[in-house]
Amino acid sequence: MRSTNPTEVGERIAERLSTVWDRPVTLRDARVVPAGASRTTYAVTVGDERGDEAIIVRAAPAAAPGAGGLRSEVDVLRAAYVAGVPVPEVLDLSDSADEQSVLGFPYAVMRFVDGESIARRILRDDAYGSVRDDFARQAGTVLARIHAMKSTSTGLDHIGDPIEALHTLFAREYAHAPAGLVLAIDWLDRHRPESAPSDTVVHGDFRLGNLLITPDRISAVLDWELAHLGDPMEDLGWLCAKAWRFGVPRPVAGMGARADLLDAYAQVAGWRPTEDALRWWELYATVRWGLICGSQANRYLDGTERSMELAAIGRRSAEQEFDALLSLGITTPVSIPDPLNTEETALAADGGPHTAPALLDLLDAVSGFLTDEVAADSGISPQVRFRTRVAGNVLATVRRQVLLGAQQAEASRRRLAPLGVYSSAELADALRGGSLAAGDDTVRAVVAAEVIDRLTVANPKHLTQPDC
Repeated sequence: MRSTNPTEVGERIAERLSTVWDRPVTLRDARVVPAGASRTTYAVTVGDERGDEAIIVRAAPAAAPGAGGLRSEVDVLRAAYVAGVPVPEVLDLSDSADEQSVLGFPYAVMRFVDGESIARRILRDDAYGSVRDDFARQAGTVLARIHAMKSTSTGLDHIGDPIEALHTLFAREYAHAPAGLVLAIDWLDRHRPESAPSDTVVHGDFRLGNLLITPDRISAVLDWELAHLGDPMEDLGWLCAKAWRFGVPRPVAGMGARADLLDAYAQVAGWRPTEDALRWWELYATVRWGLICGSQANRYLDGTERSMELAAIGRRSAEQEFDALLSLGITTPVSIPDPLNTEETALAADGGPHTAPALLDLLDAVSGFLTDEVAADSGISPQVRFRTRVAGNVLATVRRQVLLGAQQAEASRRRLAPLGVYSSAELADALRGGSLAAGDDTVRAVVAAEVIDRLTVANPKHLTQPDC
């Protein structure tokens, strides 16, 4: 494998573009930008007699020799470009993982598109006030164009029945889904909406973070790795899922109303989905994201990828459980004080031969170091700053579990015993197997209490957020 050093990558791409464009091209600048785990993304500036141009290089350095690389993603991008979807224009592609590629691994070169992708800036900065007001309408138009793409030119596979797709795509996680998600899957299976008029290309991950946004428009749709053929409502539901509102109480990505999204979609698509169907797909998205959280954590647990971020995301499945129970009317928002802001002490966590500081004091000291020193350092990179926040959240979870773990475990035993099960895993298995009824109010109350305890440790602020 050749070097992944940004400068060397940039020089080789400049040399390649000299051939593609039939004029001398030189490298001006190159750097790596954070953009997901499965690809490496380089921001490169090249120049020739016509001036400088910013490009993006998407690469797969870990691709095995002979592996498929990026061709399927590029095929979809090109079909989207033809259909009028705002996507980066592809300038060059090598699908090879050998010396036939100028990098020695698969890559795609795309024209740079300006825009912001960080959700908290889009949702809160004054500069994006106008696009926030118009986002639902624009998103409806863009999604309708995606769903009008000619699928024959994409080579995409059909995902099949959506519930069966959860079995297929998340076999391990589906079998071990926590009880809140099991209740939601059962409801989804028994309340299927009417299908869309036809199956279409589905982006599969259309949400803030995968869109570039300028102060007045959606400038590009990125990250097509999960594209497939299926019911187009999947994309609309995913966009409106509570997880992608980032705490803002407006249903369309925290920026708009469902009616505006559906009206704009209908103007281009020629048919208007019902709000009931949209809400079904929102719940489906919540379950799917909860299973993805489990899948990501399992990559860490089984040694596939030793990543703190993957380990941390496993506890976020409790957020999706709670959101699913909210959607089903099984629970309501609750306000539970963060245990870290109370005067409680975890006497059971200490004792034995250990001297002061106590366990919680040590954890608090490390948390303070991350917050007060590392994150406050203006010289650290955005990637390190983000990982520092993740590490702080992990420590907060550990501290809460040290405080509450023993009493929560006892409370769980008391709740579960009358149902004839003795752990959260057994509760989920009994629901899945039918020995406990998903519609039983007593069972539902126990599931809700278990989920609330999990979320009190993982992220108590989430318990206060209503559905909308």
